[in-house]
Amino acid sequence: MRKAAEILSSTIVLLRGEHLLFGALFAAFACSSSLPARDGHCEADADRALHCDELFEQAPNTTDDFAGYSCTGDARPDDDARYVEGVPQGRVCANHGARDDADVQGYCCTTRSTSCAYNPVASCDEPTYGFQCRGANRPESLNAALSCGNGVREGDLINYCCSGTPQTPGCLQSDSVRCSSRLMGWTCRGENLPKGEQLGANKSRSDFYHLLCPTPTPAANPDYNNYCCYAPAPLPAGGSCVQHTSVPGCEAGRFGFACYGPETPQDDYLPMHCSKPGVAGRSAEGYPATLYCCDFQ
Repeated sequence: MRKAAEILSSTIVLLRGEHLLFGALFAAFACSSSLPARDGHCEADADRALHCDELFEQAPNTTDDFAGYSCTGDARPDDDARYVEGVPQGRVCANHGARDDADVQGYCCTTRSTSCAYNPVASCDEPTYGFQCRGANRPESLNAALSCGNGVREGDLINYCCSGTPQTPGCLQSDSVRCSSRLMGWTCRGENLPKGEQLGANKSRSDFYHLLCPTPTPAANPDYNNYCCYAPAPLPAGGSCVQHTSVPGCEAGRFGFACYGPETPQDDYLPMHCSKPGVAGRSAEGYPATLYCCDFQ
């Protein structure tokens, strides 16, 4: 029973966000004095070589100015963030890459404190790093040089993995993919899967809605696949069915699921209809689960 609970807990983390591990780590960050001292220092970019002031033109809805910094070692301009009665306060910085000296990193940062805090203990895959925010503003709405993944909710806070380094999207939303009016078309290269943070101007929805995508349909270009994905409301409390786009025998366009609990996909997602009972197997992440192949109705 304990092992099943551990698997379920891991599954919920995988469902809500791909690269984040928080919980107990937040307590460590809240007491930042317990973290190792930074090795390095930051200096203001007095000659404006980073052109951070141009960010203001890229983000017309922001009320902030931006400042550039050059940092050595593992120091960052935003590593002085703090929490006041549980509310994060800090600058939001985007890494700008190495300066002339490879050991010096450039950053473009907000000049005022925001409701987001740099999170040095976030488990984010390179080249991303973590922020913890409170409120509706995602980090990139505060700093236009950032690109962030799905937000993972933790009580009143939302955790993000972000990067100022341009990322090549594996998938693009595409209206040319013919889908039902209730589904969203995507084209993806190789084994990439559509993600909520790739919704472009609508990416703020990714903090609340997580895409469910079917078994892919090959595109005209053999290097790509097409998907017609469903953006459901948040998974109900206790729900444990997650998407699995490679359930054996599940035809293109049908929705595969891996369920870790006793419920079926149609219990968690009302538009789904599963005509056959589930079979024992493994999820895409390799955990024992009950596999289903369902249809969107």
